[in-house]
Amino acid sequence: MKLSKGILRRRVCIPVLLCSILFLGGGCGGSDDDAAFSMREAARYARELLGAYASPSVSVALVEDGSIVWARAFGTIDRRSGAVPTPETLFGIGSTSKVIATTAAMILVDRGLVSLDVPLAAYVSGFSMQSPEAADVTVRMLLNHSSGFPGTDYRKSVLTTRWDRYADGVLETLRSSHLKHAPGAMNIYCNDGFTLVEKLVSSVTGKDYATFVQEEIFTPLGMTHSRYPTAPFAGGSYAPDFYSDGSPKPQEYNNTFASGGLYTTPSDLCRFLAMFAGGGELQGARVLSEASVRAMGEEQTVGKFRIGVTKGARYGLGWDTVGQPGIELAERTAWAKNGETGVYGSCVIVIPDLKLGVAVTGVSGIKSNQATALAERVLLAALVERGLLSEMPATLSEAPKMRAPAPDLAAYLPGFYASTGGLLRMEQDASGRLSILARSDGAWTPYLQGLAYRANGYFSSDDDPNTEFAFAEGRGMRYAVNRGASVSRLYQDEAPMVQKIEPGAPLSAAWTGRLSRTWLLVNMPHTFYTLDASWYPCLTLEALPELPGALFVKPQSKEQYFLVRPESDTFAAMGVTIPGGGGRDQNELVVTEVGGEEWMRFGSCRFRPLETVPVLSADIARDVTVGASGDGEWLRLDPASTGATLTVTPRAGEGRWMLFDTAFVCVADSDARGTGPFPAAPRGGYLHLMGDSGARFAVILAAPEE
Repeated sequence: MKLSKGILRRRVCIPVLLCSILFLGGGCGGSDDDAAFSMREAARYARELLGAYASPSVSVALVEDGSIVWARAFGTIDRRSGAVPTPETLFGIGSTSKVIATTAAMILVDRGLVSLDVPLAAYVSGFSMQSPEAADVTVRMLLNHSSGFPGTDYRKSVLTTRWDRYADGVLETLRSSHLKHAPGAMNIYCNDGFTLVEKLVSSVTGKDYATFVQEEIFTPLGMTHSRYPTAPFAGGSYAPDFYSDGSPKPQEYNNTFASGGLYTTPSDLCRFLAMFAGGGELQGARVLSEASVRAMGEEQTVGKFRIGVTKGARYGLGWDTVGQPGIELAERTAWAKNGETGVYGSCVIVIPDLKLGVAVTGVSGIKSNQATALAERVLLAALVERGLLSEMPATLSEAPKMRAPAPDLAAYLPGFYASTGGLLRMEQDASGRLSILARSDGAWTPYLQGLAYRANGYFSSDDDPNTEFAFAEGRGMRYAVNRGASVSRLYQDEAPMVQKIEPGAPLSAAWTGRLSRTWLLVNMPHTFYTLDASWYPCLTLEALPELPGALFVKPQSKEQYFLVRPESDTFAAMGVTIPGGGGRDQNELVVTEVGGEEWMRFGSCRFRPLETVPVLSADIARDVTVGASGDGEWLRLDPASTGATLTVTPRAGEGRWMLFDTAFVCVADSDARGTGPFPAAPRGGYLHLMGDSGARFAVILAAPEE
């Protein structure tokens, strides 16, 4: 996770966009001036977001007392023809899918087939981990992010094709992994826990997850536009992302069905919300018991280790929060869940006692936080409409906060701090001001500078007073806490951002000797959705002299730093323990032996040593076949060959090749449908051949004619 300044205010422009409108089943028509206040607010803010985040389309719906009040879509789903979305256009909803998965699990609870507090292993026979305590992981812990699983097995999660064995792969990865905390000890956001709901459903019912959800949730609720990506969608039925030339990108197959794979519409999601507002029933169709609805709305973080209270992560079962902070401004209790993928962003919010809810879906730049901001605005406007709120809440003041003398922070500063994928250095100057630097590509770069201490106990700048930092301690660990403004600028929320790195025993000679080496990823699927020219296929290790015992893994990025702690010469454990989101998606590093070589495993990704990659000599044709394991093959172009022409010809099977220069910048990329020769191939560059088992390539590096 690259640390981002996304919480900082962004200036926006408002373009003129095409839109389509659906009023209670009617067609297009009407105007913003004639529409209800909530719809006008939706139109205004949606267009603002579309302009600010370069997004092609967004869709919104409002539901009350079981009926869709209005639904509206904005933008375009075909930049070349100008075609616009309708409220029936499908969008991916990412992690908002988790509330569907939780509902599926609670149906099994209602039927007496599953108990929330019985270990998962009692239902899923293939579940085990390297940590013996994993036997204590319960179904409830899957649904409230307290299982202690490492996080997310990303490798085959989002592809350009369907992979129907993804959940089996997660089980396999977990079998070789350890827990990062004791089961139930704290709540750290975890996708893999929800993915195992698929295995829970299939193990208990004998039905595959998508079929069960269709029969037990979508059909009873009339969610006729909700589906998982088991096959290609018809053109024009879904909202795609676009390449820079205006052509649509491929359909995103999010294979994490339970944790993030659903495609749907805001209207369908509003029917789902109406079921919760109806105590588990909608228009005579009962999906959940009232007891299960209440159980999903009970806060799950109370009594667990946490640093402060993050309003947006007051987890229920499946819900991100059972006290949505934007709606709390109106003194109302709301449940919310948002989600995003590489393409889509979404949010649903429901006020159960008012039977009022909103759903937002968007594509490209509209991610979960932006979708949440739009949903908050619409729901607050709906409260104003109904006379339940006198006016829209004011945005946060931008006035600097009162300064105060900085306290003694010697226990925290100066210090190095880590999160999942991020490494910071924090320090004070002689006047007590706080500066934050981020580690990237082996160097420190300014992140935030000159933050003054304030009377409220936080550091902030005069230019951005609502981005604040403080320090806290819990269970002997020290943290930097970030309090930032929501995208809507209506409120602040805080969360532990990074954990202070304490020194340990110096690295062993074995680990020190690996610091100068590079490993290459071998098992990346050739259909991975974001596999493009920006992909960096290397794993390297880095250590800092000031941090004895700390080792940083840099997999597929020069910017990301994953802290691990070596426990032997061949194993390094996950390095941070941060409740909420800062400690999610970690992996342990394992050194394995393959054919007498040292390979690396980081999560489910496997890396081979760079120095033993075979050389592709000039004028010697080579036929390369992807083996039974599906591992890709690497070849190094002859370093002595200058100005040679590389030709790669697919012989059989689906596959792809990518050509890198010596700095591992991609200079040529093919999806294996065939390309012409690549002249002036980079001397000493690297060719990566990927494909399904049995895919074959003919490769020749032809030296220039004399």
